[in-house]
Formats: sequence, structure tokens, C-alpha cells
Amino acid sequence: MAYEGAQGNIVVFDDSVGNAAFVSHQWVAPDHPDPDLRQMKVLQDVLRRFLTSQGSIPVDYATEIHLPTAKGIPFQEFQSCPLFIWYDYFSVPQHHADRPNLARAVSAEGSALQMRAINSIPAYVVKSRYFFALCPVIDCPLQGRVLNAMSWSRRGWCRVERASRELSEHDTWILIQSSTSLQVVHTNLSFPGACVGEGEFTVNRDRAKLAPVMRMILSRKLRLSLQAGDFPSFRRHLNLQSVHFRDLDVEPILHPVPGCQPEGAPGADAVTQFLHQNGFTRVSCRDKGGWWPLHYAALSGRMELIEGLLLQRADPNRRTAKDEPWVSALDLAVFYKHNQVAQLLIAAKARLAGGLFPALHQAAMADNPEGIRLLCRAGSDALASNWAFLGTLEMASSYGAVYAMEELLQQAQHDPLALSRALIGASSFRGGSAEIVERLLRMRADVDFQWDNHRDFTKVGCLVANAASLQHRLGRRGALSVQAYHWQGRTPLMAAVQSAQYEAAAALIAAGATLDITNSRGWMAADFAEGHLLPIFLKQGLAGKREECKRVSSLALSNCYISV
Repeated sequence: MAYEGAQGNIVVFDDSVGNAAFVSHQWVAPDHPDPDLRQMKVLQDVLRRFLTSQGSIPVDYATEIHLPTAKGIPFQEFQSCPLFIWYDYFSVPQHHADRPNLARAVSAEGSALQMRAINSIPAYVVKSRYFFALCPVIDCPLQGRVLNAMSWSRRGWCRVERASRELSEHDTWILIQSSTSLQVVHTNLSFPGACVGEGEFTVNRDRAKLAPVMRMILSRKLRLSLQAGDFPSFRRHLNLQSVHFRDLDVEPILHPVPGCQPEGAPGADAVTQFLHQNGFTRVSCRDKGGWWPLHYAALSGRMELIEGLLLQRADPNRRTAKDEPWVSALDLAVFYKHNQVAQLLIAAKARLAGGLFPALHQAAMADNPEGIRLLCRAGSDALASNWAFLGTLEMASSYGAVYAMEELLQQAQHDPLALSRALIGASSFRGGSAEIVERLLRMRADVDFQWDNHRDFTKVGCLVANAASLQHRLGRRGALSVQAYHWQGRTPLMAAVQSAQYEAAAALIAAGATLDITNSRGWMAADFAEGHLLPIFLKQGLAGKREECKRVSSLALSNCYISV
């Protein structure tokens, strides 16, 4: 990793000169990452904000709920020392058509040079103190699509960059949705289902090139976890290999811990191997992370291992403590789409509900329609709610889980109230796509639905909402408290603008959302835009000129997953 010094010479980067930030982004056009510099403009504005702001970048909504101890990043960190930016188009030599000699040289070395560049991605990420996911909402008429945070999360190349980050020493990253919408992401519950092999690739053969890269990334993570004595992290990622390597042609890392008989050797069995490799002495012991062996086995998706543990009286209804508390083996199986394992656990009398979320919610978050069908056949209620009274359909729509949402719509007839709450959920978190907005509106969700805490929350949910709102009034502002302060009476459009779900906002305005409704604080949708740099189409839409919002919404719908 190098940079250009004051005299124009190349200098090898060292941590002593400052911090580095790796920028992950999508290519706006096939032959150029950002031909109109729209992403670059957002990045420039964000960097200016880093240098002039006080306070901190807050953690994202899901992180604040699931990891209450997680911290944001103070802006002071960026002001205390120089910051070096690694942005692939500028930081990697590019081929130029007006330099034919260079083109021939690159062609001559061919794929070897490209593989060297690909293999270097994790090294750049690891060397960087910060990881920026640059995901502004950008309409691309020539490509017939709209780019946003969810499209970034689906791209295979972006997924390998994200995996490089989350499997390194610094596993948090900063989501940039606009010049003024920044969040620190601590947990994969913010963006579930990020398997590299399941990502989208413009050139399908690129998937194969990333298989050895992912194996290298995971091998390093296992080694770092052992060196740090972080055995829960080691066990988690050792058993998640089938997920990390899903749809990739790569040999698993089978025996990183010496001293156990190889599979197939006389006297060896799956349970004995598993216990040894994971550092357990028996089936019934819990580690310092609060997990039992069956939980780690559920991550692996290995049927023979689950069967063996159940035969040795492993309790299928044990729930985790500490790390991701109150999660069962069944929850983990459906979240990671190990549906055969889920079926086996259900046959062993695993409970379908309990903890913070029922198993059906885990399947909904993970966009696992097969898991939803399995759980419903076993007796789960397709309209099941969690402790806060968020229903399964709301959970699926909040995470942009279009296939799970479609399955739930097939499993049960949803009343307009459930559909309208799902529309609020989609607009509040990750599901802010024109596709989901259009689907819910066609099912008769109310485009101007107003949230009512007493009607739409349980008593526990109301207590949490009131406590978070009080925190906001006392000046303790985070992603949850800011939303809670404005929950009462807010509409889907208010939620979309407040949460920087600008594609959803465009779709709602295009569908005729009323612009001058107020919430309990007297705020209209346009008030949530104050101080924020919005896309032109949304500025016009909030001012009553809906044509550009209709264009952007139609563009987004032209490239959707489910036919609407």
C-alpha cells in the first residue's frame, strides 16, 4: 500500500503516518465507476464533514437494538491525524484505450495480473483502519437500474470486500447513504445473507476467481482468533465455512487443530471430531461466549453431526447467552438457510418460538422462503410477532427480503393493518425499494398510514419506545432514539426520508403519498430533510413536483426481483 509523497514520489504507507480508509462502492457504468462523479461528490462532502463536525457517527438501527453496548466513531478520530483514502479506480493502475502499448502488455500477462490484483483486495482492507461502504441512491437510466445500499450488499465484488473487513481485526464499517446519512455497522443483522458465492456478478466466471480469496480470508481469521484466545470467534467461523464458501468451489479447512483422528479413520466419529476441533470436552458444556456445542453445529449445517449430538442428549431448546443472546439452534439453522438441519431439529421437538424473535422471524430476516414453508408446516403462525409486536411480514419487508415477503403473503391473508405496518418497516430500515413499496400498496397497504404506538406496539414495545424517546429529549441521540422520538403519527414517507431510504421515498411520492401530514411532533416529511443533501428527484418530489420521482420509481421497478 503506497501513496504519493509531497515531492511526487511513491511512498510505502505505514500506520505511523496516519490512518487509511478503504472505499467499497458500485460501478455506475460498465466502463467507468463514476462517470458523472456523483459518488465522488458524496464522498468529498462526507470527508469535509469528518473534518468539521463534532460528536460521533452513530451505530445503525439494528446494531443499537441487538448490541446495546456498541459504540459509534467520534469525528475527532478523523481530525487527530492524516487520513489516506484507498479507492480502487484511482489506487489501482487502469487500462486506457489511448495507450495501446500498455493495453498489449496487460493483455499479454492476462489473468495472472488480474488475479494478483484480486488477491490483494483483502490486504488493502486489512491495512485500512476504516472501511467505507459508499452507497448513495443513484439512478442509472442507461443501465435501467437504481443503485443503493441494498444493491451494494448484493454485488459479489462488494461482498468479498465486506467479508475481508468483517473477518479482519477491525470488523466494523461505516455505511454512507448520503452526504449526511452515516452509520457504523457492527453486526451482520444489519445486512444478512452476504455470502460471496451468492452475490451478483456481471461476469459470472468472476465468482470462481474469488474462491481462493475467501479461503485465504477465512484461514487468516481462524488464525487471528486462536492467537487472540478468542475461542468463540474461532468456533463460530470454523463452523460457518459452509456459509462463507456457499456456491464457491473451494476445499474446506478441515483440521486446523492437531491431535484428532482424520475423518474416516478407525474409531473416529463426527461428534468426537467436532468436540475436539472446537475445544469442548462434552456435549453439555457451554463456552465463555454463552454457546453450547449444538449451536456451533447448527452453523455448520452438517446433518450427521446434529444427529450425533442429539443422540448424545444435546438439548435442542438451549438458548445462547452473551453473544447474540436467546438464540436457539433452530434459529441459527433457518437464519443460515440450513433447512434440512432445521427439519431435523423440529423433529427433535425444538420449539418454534421463544427468545427475542421466533424462528420464523429469523427465516424472514435471512430471506429464506423454504425455511418459512418448513416452519409453517410445523405449526408456526405466519403472522407471528416478537416482543415488540413486529410481525413476520414487517420483519421481512424491513430487511428487503422480497422472496420471504412473497412466501408470507402466500401463507396467510394479511389484513390492511399488517400490510401498512410492513410498509412503515420497509421505509424505516433496509427494505426501502420501489419493488417492496409497490407490492405492499397493491395488496392494499395505506400509503398514508400513521403509526400509533399504543395500537402497533405491545406494552413492552411501548416501554422501549418511550424510554428511547426520553433519551432523545435528554440529548442522548442515537439511531433508535431519533426514530422513537418521531414514531407516534409518522407515515411511510416520513420514515423513508428520515432513514435515507430515498428510493422508497420516490416510490411513495410517485404513488400519491400526501406531503403535508404531520406526526405528533408537528413534523411533515419535508422537515426530516432539513440539513440533509437530498437527490434532486426527492427535493422536487417533496416540493410537490412528482414527475422525477415517478421516473426513478419506474426505473427501479424495471429491474426488480419479483414481478409486480
